[in-house]
Amino acid sequence: MRKFCEPDIEQFSNQARHLNDRWLWQVYSDIQQAIALHSLNVEIPLAEIYRRIDF
Repeated sequence: MRKFCEPDIEQFSNQARHLNDRWLWQVYSDIQQAIALHSLNVEIPLAEIYRRIDF
């Protein structure tokens, strides 16, 4: 049986650190997207994360 895969990353980020109830949920499922890690001031393309995966 053949399995179909697709990129799928869920990110939860705290938008207001002094208020513990302000979380943002983002889903990345397009290989052309980049996930932003704001605390590290970096963006990582999904194509790089999944570079050895054939879809």
